[in-house]
Amino acid sequence: MASRPPKDRPLEAEDILRITFIGNPQISPEGDLVAYVAGRADLESNSYRYSIWVADEEGFRPLTGGPGDRCPCWSPDGRLVAFVRREEKGSGIYVVPREGGEPWRLHYSKWGVGRIQWSPTGDSIAFTVREPIDGDKWKPYNDRDRMVVDRIPVWFNGEGWVFDRFNHLYVISYPGGSEQLVVGGRVEVVDFDWSPDGRQLAVAVAEDMLRPYSHRVYVIDVESGEKRLLAEGFTVAALRWEPTTGSRIALRAHRRERGFTTHFKVYVMDASTGEYECLTCELDRNTANAVNSDVRGPSCLKLLEWTRAGEILFPVSDGGKVHVYRVKGEGEPQPLLEADAEVIDEFSASRSGEDIAFTSMTPTRPLEVFIYRRERGERVRLTSHNAWVEGRLLAEPRHFTVESPHGGLIDFWILPPAREPECDRCVPWILYIHGGPKTSYGYSFIHEFHVYSGMGFAVVYSNPRGSDGYSEEFADLRGRYGEVDFDELMRIVEELESVYPQADPERGGVTGGSYGGYMTNVIVTKTKLFKAAATQRSCSNWISFYGESDIGWYFAPDLLATGAPWENPDSYIKASPLFKADKIETPLLIIHALEDYRCPASEALQLYTALKVLGKEVKLVLFPGENHDLSRSGRPRQRLARLKTLTEWFAEKLGGEETRGSEAA
Repeated sequence: MASRPPKDRPLEAEDILRITFIGNPQISPEGDLVAYVAGRADLESNSYRYSIWVADEEGFRPLTGGPGDRCPCWSPDGRLVAFVRREEKGSGIYVVPREGGEPWRLHYSKWGVGRIQWSPTGDSIAFTVREPIDGDKWKPYNDRDRMVVDRIPVWFNGEGWVFDRFNHLYVISYPGGSEQLVVGGRVEVVDFDWSPDGRQLAVAVAEDMLRPYSHRVYVIDVESGEKRLLAEGFTVAALRWEPTTGSRIALRAHRRERGFTTHFKVYVMDASTGEYECLTCELDRNTANAVNSDVRGPSCLKLLEWTRAGEILFPVSDGGKVHVYRVKGEGEPQPLLEADAEVIDEFSASRSGEDIAFTSMTPTRPLEVFIYRRERGERVRLTSHNAWVEGRLLAEPRHFTVESPHGGLIDFWILPPAREPECDRCVPWILYIHGGPKTSYGYSFIHEFHVYSGMGFAVVYSNPRGSDGYSEEFADLRGRYGEVDFDELMRIVEELESVYPQADPERGGVTGGSYGGYMTNVIVTKTKLFKAAATQRSCSNWISFYGESDIGWYFAPDLLATGAPWENPDSYIKASPLFKADKIETPLLIIHALEDYRCPASEALQLYTALKVLGKEVKLVLFPGENHDLSRSGRPRQRLARLKTLTEWFAEKLGGEETRGSEAA
């Protein structure tokens, strides 16, 4: 056997074009085949080309040709795969045999199809569509004389203007394709699931757009349209109908006991009375995948399964890892698939629950598809889309803990340079702060981190208070953001000297996006420790955020633990870095997307204007046509340009032996 060539080339920015983004591992009912989405960034078309693939223990192959295919869904008999295909205008629901062949279009919507799901009887498919409430009378916004707005949110990140459109639920017949509206009007469908007999749908909806996080759960008779209120007051992430008797419905949801820092839990609800019990309230971990990565593909999976064996399966975020747990009846939740220095990203179960398809990544391996055969107790890797990464020189992150000044231990990691020098105080480093704030870093693959590492930087990343993957109390920083988390981040920086003496204390940088951008802003108003900073898609002024963000009017009061700005303006000003701009001495790069409706571009412009007036060193880089997700799913050319902007900035300000590699970015 030929020996593997030496690993002499680190990962570079352009390698994002080689990574295969994988998502939606949907196992067939009998557990013999996995359908999933796989695709790459295409520089020429400045887009992503996704198609549906299938895999088993014999290998993997494309099932469709793309380039805009997603959401594969098996028919109940396992003979067909339905999926959504992007078209020139709108999208269609297509069907293809499991053996392959030419897909045929079952349905077309000019508004675009969301998630799809076969009925258990195989004669219908339910799906969501975000459509205007005035139907065909709608005109493109640039063709209107005026836009009359009568609800909030006015816009939504990644979707644009939504004031005149709602997420509705339809059912089409198979194979005929005749259409039936199940939930329309001025309500927002959050999730849905079929009853075992295919006659009813359980639907979670938001009806009060001033409180879009408060959902009602209805049971709707598909034929008559009659609906029955089952529960209200939950924030629902997913729901599943018990697949045998149909007597119960499972929810992955919470009731906002700690506001939006509350963990999602698994509830089981009586399908007739609405009486419910919580099955995971003693677990004190979030039943969600909250670990950050920039190499995920699109997905429509619920991450909630109820098998015919009576088990409910769900994810659990835990200290930078993600496991798959199970619970049955009155029993305690138990791990089914435990992550080992990895993130089990998504999963689905066969009808019996004996076979689990899942995707997994590690800090040095992007996503691949696996299957867990419970009878054999064996995990089998099915794909090798990203095997080429094994030939690159990648550093392994090192895990540490530090005692918090507020008690307890804080997890943090250091990704050293890919070519680590043998010296003290010689390595430039970047403190990278995650978004959310209730997300986390951990054992996932992050392409951007490896680019910095390949350039000779060390990347320091952590889960301070407010992060996910720990207790609800740990996550609950309401009213203390920018204070307790600042203390813990600075404690991590202090610890660098002892755990990583190679770090040069005179060449440290700081960056982050969203909440991480906000914290970057906070940090540079409080300390001159860092020689360069880059704030990305950030918030600088909570008052303007309240009125402009697609979530501002309910998220800001919750995070700040206060009322509206006119009720307590001092708390908004105190928490806003803009009002401390005169304290900033660190050279600051501001990166923002112009169609970011989560943290609107005005947040960047206000801070930039203040710093320019004050004569500070600041650079503003804006990305037209991009939104809050630029770093994760932005168009390839813009995504590369963003990374080039960052690497050039830190190379210029921090230097380093390998930073000449920034030219390749």
